[in-house]
Amino acid sequence: MRFRKAEGRNRDGLTVATAIFDENGNSLPAEKKLVEMRLLDTTFERLTHSAFTLKSSFDVNPGTYLVRLVVRDTEGAQMAARNGAVSIP
Repeated sequence: MRFRKAEGRNRDGLTVATAIFDENGNSLPAEKKLVEMRLLDTTFERLTHSAFTLKSSFDVNPGTYLVRLVVRDTEGAQMAARNGAVSIP
């Protein structure tokens, strides 16, 4: 990710889209989050050596689902996607 230095902070924005599909391929309501990062140098330095967590929750019935997560950053216009299966007992 590329951060822009402005007003003493390291700035970047993330658009995080989450889509969930049931066993039949039907999509459930998707979620889109905008995360604006305005990090002090100390926080920025710490996060360059680790990661951070962004939590979301969805109300779903028991079953197996495909979760698709797409993340795009504002400053560098980079995009990443990840798919995974989740089983809810």
